[in-house]
Parts: sequence; C-alpha cells; structure tokens
Amino acid sequence: MPRKRATGAARPYPYRQKRKDGTYVERWKVELTLGKGPDGGYRTKQITASTFRECQRKYKEALERLNRTGTVETPDDAPLTDYVDKVLESAHHRVSPGTMKNYRAGAKEIRRAFDGVRVRDVRASMLRSFLDDLSSRSASMTAKARTLLNQAFDMAVGDQVIQSNPLASVKRPSNHAQTDRRAFSVPELQLMLRNAATMPLPVAARLWWRMLTGMRQGEILGVVLEDLHLDAPCPFYSLRWSMTSIPRRHGCDRLPDGTWSCGRQVGAFCPQAYYDVPDRFRMRVLHGGLCLKSPKSGRSRTVPLMPQLVQVVHAYLAYTADWPNPHGLLWRHEDGTPIDDEEDLDDFKRLLVMCGMDPKERRGHETRYSAVTLLRRAGVDTKTVLEIVGHTTMQVDDIYRTVDMEEKAEAMNELGESLQLPKGLLPGGEG
Repeated sequence: MPRKRATGAARPYPYRQKRKDGTYVERWKVELTLGKGPDGGYRTKQITASTFRECQRKYKEALERLNRTGTVETPDDAPLTDYVDKVLESAHHRVSPGTMKNYRAGAKEIRRAFDGVRVRDVRASMLRSFLDDLSSRSASMTAKARTLLNQAFDMAVGDQVIQSNPLASVKRPSNHAQTDRRAFSVPELQLMLRNAATMPLPVAARLWWRMLTGMRQGEILGVVLEDLHLDAPCPFYSLRWSMTSIPRRHGCDRLPDGTWSCGRQVGAFCPQAYYDVPDRFRMRVLHGGLCLKSPKSGRSRTVPLMPQLVQVVHAYLAYTADWPNPHGLLWRHEDGTPIDDEEDLDDFKRLLVMCGMDPKERRGHETRYSAVTLLRRAGVDTKTVLEIVGHTTMQVDDIYRTVDMEEKAEAMNELGESLQLPKGLLPGGEG
C-alpha cells in the first residue's frame, strides 16, 4: 500500500536493492495510483530513483502527466496495451455485454502477445503473425481482437504517437474462410423432425421451433407469450427479445490486496452488485444472471409460423398450462424458471446423436443456415429472407446460404435443358 503524508500525498520511502556482486544499495520508491482498470481493480505504477528528491520529482511529473493525458507514459513510450485499455473503457459504454465479453477475451490475447511493446514499435508483420495464430483457434475472437487493435492504432494516430495505422496493410480474411458451417439438407431436417417428435413434448416443441423458424438460440429461449400470435390470419411471432447471461460486478471498493470490501469473491453476491451493461441498455431481468435484451440486429422483426409448427405449439401450451410462468416465457421448466443455453444445447446434441450425426461436427446454429438456404431455394426474395431471419446485410445472408448436391444437380439439369441439345449431337448417341 502506498505510504502517504498526512495530507494524503504519496511519500517516497527507501528500500534495499541487491547488486550483482551481492552488495546492497539504498534506493527510493513511491506508488502512483492510476485509477480503476477495465476489470474494475485499481492499478498502480511504481516509480523508483536513487535519491529521495529524484523520486519525488519523478512522481510529481508522472502525476501531472496522468492528470493531463490520462496516462503516466510519455507519448513515445506508451505501450499498445494502454491504448487497448482505453478502447475497452470506451466500448463499455456502447456495446452489449456479450460483445464486451468477447472484447475482453480479445484484449487478453493482445496483452499476452504484446505485453510491454510500445505502440510505435508494432509492425504489420507482427500483427499478421498474431492474427494468423489466433484465427487458427477462434475466428470470432480474431475479429474482436482486430477491432480492438484497429481502434487502438487509430487513437494512437490521433495522438500523433504514430503516423499511420499498421493494421491497415494486414489483409482481412474472407468471410467464407471464417466458417465451416453448413445447412442441414432436406432429408436431414426430415429425419431430425421425426426423431424430435419422439422426445418429451416440452423438448420436442422447442426443437421443432428451432428447426422451423431459423431463429438464434438466445431469441428462441427468450420467446415471450405476449408477442406470440397463433390465432392471427397468418400466425406469427413478434421478435423483440433475446435471452442472454449478463454478469453482475462488484459495486464496492477493491482493496489494495486484491480482495473486495464486501468480503465476497464473486461479484454477483456483492450487496452492491450492478449489471455490467452499456448506457441506455434495454433489458428485463429474469432469473439469476439470465436477462432479456434486444436481439442481435438491434431491432424487432416478425417471424411467420407455418401451420404444422402452430399445431405443435398449441399442444405444448395445453401441456404446460398449469406450469408457473413468472417471466411470461414460452419455453421454461416445470417450476417456471428459464431454460439456459447449455441445457438447450444438450437437447440439440441428443437429437443429433439420435439421427446418427456427430455433435462435434454439426452445430445448432446451422439450423439458421438451413432456413436461409430453403427460403432462397424456394425463390423467396432476398429482402423477405433478411426480414425473417434477422440479417442486416445481403453479404451475411450469402454466407449462410448453402448449396447442397441435390440443388447443384437440379441446376445442371436446367442448364442442359436450356441448351436443348439434340440427342444426335451427343458423343456416342444415335444419329
């Protein structure tokens, strides 16, 4: 803990430093408090010197620089990680908790690779090597790390620490290279629907909803009854919410030894805990850390419901009519608590095994690919597909579109028919 004068100012104190020859020399040190970091803990910087006055002078200069610029480093010496921390602090007020979680994971990888590296010393080749290594492990984390780095370098350019952004010359991988997911074929979907129908109705209905709506997992688990319109001339669901887990952080002070003043280790148990969300974040608290938030696209949309699915949902509603429902959710446990993503994923994996598919090779999100593929294959116009599945751009929609062998064969047959080749023209054909 920093030693302070009666006035509250930090005061340098002596310590003994061992030399290479085994002797000791007296030096002076003082700790400067930098404020809270992105993790909520207080950061400090040790300032050392050979004399009391020199240490005091360096402390005053660093304190003045901290108050003026927000950092104790001189511009030329500023490490890359300082700029990444600034980007995180700014993002915290703008992005969703899920995105912020991914940003923090990306920042952790950046710190591991560039700890102590000055921002002016970072080269494009270093960034290319880092991103290539990261992409072999996680495409989504690579994207978030790249976003953090790009904003950090832009900030450094604005501070005139560097002349240009070194990331600008590092080519971004194509979107198609970032995923090996594919849509389920029509025979696969038929098999999955048949097998799902043999499972308990609460599970079967939820799995049918997943396969026949193309909704994201959080959107499925966050379906609320008030937005379900089964008796409309064209039954539909008005999608306004998506379920997610939002962490609660300590609202008390962090002590110098790293513990919290409330005495609890986990932030959710702190009496002053708060939800770690950006400004003006729209949410509804459900149970534990589970909450409803706006969907990924940031706007509501209408999801049409086919007659077969409407029939299944009616049967499910009758089956669960006596179940408590304090949160107004469609999918819930018998005691009324929400179904979390892990349980939902386990149910889907069990279905894959029943169908003879490998859960390690197929993912629940691929049902969205199936919805996009089948809608496009049926000739539904692109704008309608975007509205149904909640994509914001045609580029994303194209990534989700999968062309299976049956469709390829049909396309080639149409090519042959359009050419109207006479049989006599075919090699080996009869004249």
